[in-house]
Amino acid sequence: MAVVIRWVSAILAVLMGLPLLLSSVFQSLLKVGYDERPTQAISENFLEGNVDFIDEAVADSWSAGYAKRLLTPDDIDSHRYFLGGFLKFPAQEVTGVIDDLYVRAVVLDDNSGRGAAAFAWIDGIGFMNADVKAVREKLSDITGEGKLISIDIGSTHTHSAVDTQGLWGNIPKSGRDEAYIDALVNKAADAIREAYNTRTNGQLYYASEYCPVMFNDSRNPRAVDEYIHLFRFKPDDGEKKEIYISNFGAHPVNLAWSNSELSGDYPYYVEQAVNTKCNADFIFIQGAIGGGVGCNLTEENGIPQIGDSNYERMQAYSLKVADILAALAEKSERVDPILNVAHAQLDFVVDNFVFKLAERAGLCNATAFKENGDIKLTSEIGYIEIGKNVKILEAPGEVLPEIVYGGFYSAQEAFNGCEYPYEPLKNKFAAEDEILVFGLCNDAVGYIVPDNDYSASNEEGHYEETVSTGSTAASSLSKAFDKLITERCD
Repeated sequence: MAVVIRWVSAILAVLMGLPLLLSSVFQSLLKVGYDERPTQAISENFLEGNVDFIDEAVADSWSAGYAKRLLTPDDIDSHRYFLGGFLKFPAQEVTGVIDDLYVRAVVLDDNSGRGAAAFAWIDGIGFMNADVKAVREKLSDITGEGKLISIDIGSTHTHSAVDTQGLWGNIPKSGRDEAYIDALVNKAADAIREAYNTRTNGQLYYASEYCPVMFNDSRNPRAVDEYIHLFRFKPDDGEKKEIYISNFGAHPVNLAWSNSELSGDYPYYVEQAVNTKCNADFIFIQGAIGGGVGCNLTEENGIPQIGDSNYERMQAYSLKVADILAALAEKSERVDPILNVAHAQLDFVVDNFVFKLAERAGLCNATAFKENGDIKLTSEIGYIEIGKNVKILEAPGEVLPEIVYGGFYSAQEAFNGCEYPYEPLKNKFAAEDEILVFGLCNDAVGYIVPDNDYSASNEEGHYEETVSTGSTAASSLSKAFDKLITERCD
């Protein structure tokens, strides 16, 4: 009976939404119905970061705070939620809970008096820029010079969480549950506020480990950040827990297409293991996962091939990650208390019809506008320096790693028969610098594919283009980062 109800509900949603769907198709094709650039709305609750960068530490120590909030709805059995991550018809409704969803937050401060930076990552498929700004609005009383000068919010990108974008409902009906989003916004703000208010002094350490066997890439050319990164905050007060901040790029899709229950996927199980092994609080910040970068759950990686699904293998993978993090904690080196943060806004030209259609249909909390004949969407990027040699690029979607680390197709290999017009972003830094990517940060604009290998025709090996703003997203990102880094580093 439940299956019949799902089908009837889905068909009714499509039939009732046909006028909206047809109107959206009409507007998308003819570029009509769009407003001009909403300048005031774009600038509202955008935080530029530090006014000035520093090259030398002012204080002897860092301060940091941590908090988290439960996101698993308590009315799963009585309320309809859609699972975000796999496009199905009828849309996949949540049927239960494997493990809990959370928003985790950490606040870092170099004690220079210039202000602290907050980082909050949610267990979800993606979080739109307008929703990020809603969180910032709730923290406006502790935002500004000398307080929180940066509030960055991203998603782990688990494909087994409540739909936080809206793309996985019974289209053209959005999969977003606005009451859930409102609660998420409040909880994220609460977690950041607690982390800010409970900062304690201590030292920050950093290490990374080259782990190529831990990752796979479903799209050529293989260009993966093959490192697992760890920041370890050790409080001066020995009674307080340490904080582990881990960053690497791998899709949390290990429960697969058939799953209908909530799960944080591997980040949840890494956290459980870190809590047990190291008695530390934990936050996972997703990396550069464009091109289908995922977890290597094979025997090659020492993962026992147990069970009929990837669930047990994913748990084994998580334990392996936790072991790597524990080893990194032991060899990590002190980082000078230098925290420099800068953000910039950028426009993506939206020429992907699927993305335009989703925006016009109101599936997700994003508003495009028309300017000089183009349909555009404003997002944001970030650049962070931690200590003297750790440089972090914050990307608003699933950036393909070659845009940052290199390994582009040549003109002879690329779909469009030309070279990518920009150098990899790592070339802007010194050889000894550690270059990290915080992906799906402050927005979720889909895959960011190099222009020279972008195909709008759904060719084999080009799935990512169907979930992208369009053909110039990568060059727009490269150009914006080039400008931001040059302005702040010179």
